[in-house]
Amino acid sequence: MNKLPAKAGWHWVKQALQLFRKQPGALMALFFCCMFLSLFSLVVPLLGSIAPTLLAPMFSIAMLQACADVDHDQRALPNLVFSGFRKPVRKPLLGLGVLYLLVMLLALAVLSWLDDGVLIQMATRQIPMDKDMLENSRGALFVSSGIYMLGWMLTSLAAPLIYWQKMTLAKALFFSVVAVCRDIKAFLTAAVVLFLMFQVGSMIPVLLFDSAQMEVTAIFTIFLIMVVLMHCTLYTCYRQIFGTPEASAPPVLPPKP
Repeated sequence: MNKLPAKAGWHWVKQALQLFRKQPGALMALFFCCMFLSLFSLVVPLLGSIAPTLLAPMFSIAMLQACADVDHDQRALPNLVFSGFRKPVRKPLLGLGVLYLLVMLLALAVLSWLDDGVLIQMATRQIPMDKDMLENSRGALFVSSGIYMLGWMLTSLAAPLIYWQKMTLAKALFFSVVAVCRDIKAFLTAAVVLFLMFQVGSMIPVLLFDSAQMEVTAIFTIFLIMVVLMHCTLYTCYRQIFGTPEASAPPVLPPKP
């Protein structure tokens, strides 16, 4: 695997946009299926509050497999939502979800330590919202968000390596961290480009609409599209580093009478 230049990250985003434009409706429909199941998991006893984080790698696999199907000119079908729940990848993907949870808890612990728990207390309505307190907590939020994003970036290739390369969790994490560290400039370039795209896109509703509700709705829609585009970018990144994965098997049609 050769070291990639920083501009490779820009090319990943460009290729992701081309991939998204092939089947935007199908990709968004699958993403909404993942969102529905993730929200439904909140009602699971005892695990409800952490279930979405634990299941995040499985839902990520659904989106990545959809990208592979689109790349092979196949239709991205809603049944892909269960791709990551099947054996033998289910157990290591759950293990990766546990790692995501630990990284999130670490980020929250750092946030609580830096601002004495003020932001978390306001978020959970233990204390009233205060503009000055929010401003003072901005630096702490930036640091904790950076920790979480760094943890996610370093492990971002682990899920597809588990699914497509049939690697163990430990081996997939090793190769993911090595690949990201080696091509960190390309990964940071892709992250910055996606971030700027969202910032510019979220400014458009502010300029077009007078209604705050319409602005929030439009910005949230743009955010959902960016999440799908992020998965498309992750797929194009994986494709260049580890090779093009296979498409999923097409559904078996019943014989004609």
